[in-house]
Amino acid sequence: MQKNTRQETYKIVKTRPPKRQGELNFSINSGVFTCSECEKEFEKPWLLKRHSKVHHISNQMATNTVLNKPEQVELIVENTILDANAFDYLSDEDDSSSIGDEEDNIVDEENDIVDNFFDIEMNSNPVFNAFSDMFSSAAAADEVSMTDDDSEIPEEVFETIGAVNDPTSCYPFRDLQTMILFAFIDGDNDMISQRMLKKILLAMNLIIKIQQETPIGRTFKLPRLDALLNYQARKKSKMPVFPSQRISVPGSNGNAFAHINLPSDHLRFLMANPKKSKLISSMPDRTPNQSICLEQGEKWRTHHLFQQPMHTVNGIDVWFGNIVYLKTNDCSIRFLVESFHTANKNIFARGYLVRAISIVCYGVEVAVTDLRVEQISHVDTTPVERDHYYSISSSLTRLSPAHDFLLFGVHPMKKPMPLSVLPGNVDRDAVFYKVRIVSIILFTDDTSGNPNIQFLSTIPKKDGANGMSLLPAIVDDFKKLEKGVKMFSAEDNEYVLVVAPILWIEADTPCHSELCGLLGPATTFPCRRCYIELRRAKDFVKDLSYFCECHERRTREHYVLANSSPGRDTEISNAPKIGMNTPANEISFRDRLTGRLLELQSFDPEKDTPVEILHTILLGVAKYMVIDLVKVVLKNDTATIARLSEFLTDYTRSTGLSRKFTRNLRHSGSFLGRDFKVLLQILPVILITEFSGNHELDLVIPCFVELGRLCSLVFVRQVTSDFDNYIIRVDNAVKRLIRTLFDYDKGTKNELYKAYCTKPKVHYLTHLKEDIIRFGPALNYETEKGEQFNKHIREHLFHTNRQNTSRDVCLKFAKQVALQHVIDSGLWINSSGNREKSGTGIERFIKDNNESLFYYTFFGDSRELKDNNDTGDIEDDAVQNNSFGAFVFKDDPISRPRIGLVSGSVVKFLSIVPRTDNDRNNNYAKAVMTGEHSDVANMNLVSEILSCSYICVMSVLAQCYIFALSLPQSGFKPGL
Repeated sequence: MQKNTRQETYKIVKTRPPKRQGELNFSINSGVFTCSECEKEFEKPWLLKRHSKVHHISNQMATNTVLNKPEQVELIVENTILDANAFDYLSDEDDSSSIGDEEDNIVDEENDIVDNFFDIEMNSNPVFNAFSDMFSSAAAADEVSMTDDDSEIPEEVFETIGAVNDPTSCYPFRDLQTMILFAFIDGDNDMISQRMLKKILLAMNLIIKIQQETPIGRTFKLPRLDALLNYQARKKSKMPVFPSQRISVPGSNGNAFAHINLPSDHLRFLMANPKKSKLISSMPDRTPNQSICLEQGEKWRTHHLFQQPMHTVNGIDVWFGNIVYLKTNDCSIRFLVESFHTANKNIFARGYLVRAISIVCYGVEVAVTDLRVEQISHVDTTPVERDHYYSISSSLTRLSPAHDFLLFGVHPMKKPMPLSVLPGNVDRDAVFYKVRIVSIILFTDDTSGNPNIQFLSTIPKKDGANGMSLLPAIVDDFKKLEKGVKMFSAEDNEYVLVVAPILWIEADTPCHSELCGLLGPATTFPCRRCYIELRRAKDFVKDLSYFCECHERRTREHYVLANSSPGRDTEISNAPKIGMNTPANEISFRDRLTGRLLELQSFDPEKDTPVEILHTILLGVAKYMVIDLVKVVLKNDTATIARLSEFLTDYTRSTGLSRKFTRNLRHSGSFLGRDFKVLLQILPVILITEFSGNHELDLVIPCFVELGRLCSLVFVRQVTSDFDNYIIRVDNAVKRLIRTLFDYDKGTKNELYKAYCTKPKVHYLTHLKEDIIRFGPALNYETEKGEQFNKHIREHLFHTNRQNTSRDVCLKFAKQVALQHVIDSGLWINSSGNREKSGTGIERFIKDNNESLFYYTFFGDSRELKDNNDTGDIEDDAVQNNSFGAFVFKDDPISRPRIGLVSGSVVKFLSIVPRTDNDRNNNYAKAVMTGEHSDVANMNLVSEILSCSYICVMSVLAQCYIFALSLPQSGFKPGL
């Protein structure tokens, strides 16, 4: 250790309260601590303690320092019973030395918990001594080799407590353990959440249970603190380590270093996890006219990187380009395989029928054919000659390019296995890695370097460095994944080729602009899809059709052209209008690091940045209209606002709302997305039924009606039938909303008002239909859960010293992945190159000790991200008294749903009153009681309907139609 050569500055520092006679409350601190044995000097007290403990065989520290404390003697009980399922980790070899000198493995040198809490005077309590020894060992674990013998707590230490744990002597506490826990919770200003208390108590109970069940003669041990906190840097540790990467981040004032957990490493762990590997890969789903899963989206069904090139049929891998025999009586018909997909829960092969024209002449039909894989008999291994094959349309022609590539081309995902892993009697050219296609969805947030979000910074603060500085490393990793990476699959029990293309990137509007290399939303050409011109100036006057019609597209080719020159001065043809050639930097293209994303085959900036309904609808149009209603239209009308608030309060008694609206309308500027989501379910019907005669609201009410109509359509996760009609209805709802906003813009008398139709968030709704076709319902790519994940990053940062936030947060997430992988019985490669998994005792212990509670408490279930969307999924206990819903009879499940009110053990039915033109314009219907009823036990609940009370049936059912009545007819589930 190099001696401190700086000039010594003496200062008075406050120390701990005196523990023995003669110790001073204040001392002179020179910043140097000297060993009394060898007179070696140290800058830190914990370095002196470690030096003395390792190099001087003594039970007491140097007497001329403030660390003069006796060392404890470990309590050991010999283990005489062997565990056949356990590894022997208890050798005397050094386990505290680091794996390497990289920064990734550096352990914090100053552990305040160890230095300030556990460096206390030893007493005669054996429990305290044993636990203290366990924790104090971490201070000496960084640079000096130490044994990793676990701290051992013999059974006798627990018996010593019983003598003094008399209930009468613990008054007012029930017992001593209660007193200790009270002191732990409320003894000082250290804060701890109720969730963490539950976790600590469960851990204590499980550890005590293990100690009590430990057979006599076997050692009960707790690991050292260092073995828990820094296992990834210890050579002897048997735990798998997630390989976080350290990368260089360029900045204008020099390079910095950041840490990142690459997607490919995450996939390796997922593929080797038996519980997750079967869930993350999937084929395209071509079930017609529905959208119930992401695999049914247009991109998954059409993009070449998502097409499954092989499938195992009857134990044989059938590949792209194979000609197979079918299980038919006609041997002259075979089948040329192109890909595999699912439809209606069955697996199909897509390809072309091959017909024998003569003995040596074969024709391949041009029409595409789908057949179930069960019809495949075996693969035809006869060599194919180009001169013998033709394409069949109306006549025989030369092979089409598609047929030629199928027969004689090589699929890029078809990778042969090496000879080292094949048996000697297997033809090397006939065995290839199985292919598993895994889609990747990325989320990004707060990448613009907004000064208000500095607390979320997880990369070193260098000028010009931000979240996008990590993008080159991520893109390089994704390029490898697009080509295919060999990984071990727990499902297949062998190595497979994993191909992982990007499905989409979700973010809010500013982040999407940054990802696409565009200026922000306030620019003249803000849209990442088209070249619409939007200006907020008063002289910018356009008619309604301008805001609803399609404009010239901003294509991927335009993005590539703009990215070809550093100054973004390349001319883009037919932009912003047909016949115009405009430099890229004049139509909002900007020089950014995000141009690297264009190197990915699976990413199209125009199409793969879907419209995000949280920010465009809830924090966009809904926020605009609510704030305008409260702070502009009704600004001076306190009586109307009070009356409106009273009606909103009445709806808190509704049994059909998953959340209650309890906010004050005057605080609408600070509402969150979930507040607007609840408000939109009740505000339109209140305005229609209670305020239709208020002429001040004549222009506002239609906006809320159309906004409610759109929300009832887009806040869904599944469309089980009539998907084509659903798309048309969404598009029409968007146009109707823009029309009412256009009328509101023209009718407002506020001089400071800026037209809503010129806002980018309103314009982006015109592209919503395209995203639903490409990816499925919009609720699947809202960013709400991604935004919620930021809280975990903030909490991790809060518990670091802020010196290397990137490494600390990265390491924390890496440890979580590795531990969950072990608990799930995942496989990993040890230091010897052998594959291993966790012992069987772990799974058995968890199952025997309330498995659901264990996972809920320790593995994130207690912090599951909140789903603020009531997606209409019906649970057994969903039918509540005095609630409305759409019901069908159990013995006739395909019958038309009927509206019913649950009243005790019966369902009372209602019928819809014939709708008037006013009803249709306001998107509601009225219902009355029919007098019919049925037992609840005979009914199935199809969908819940918003309800308030029995007295409000007429008003409630108006809301029912707006948000629910039309849904069962269209086959999609409500999502508000």
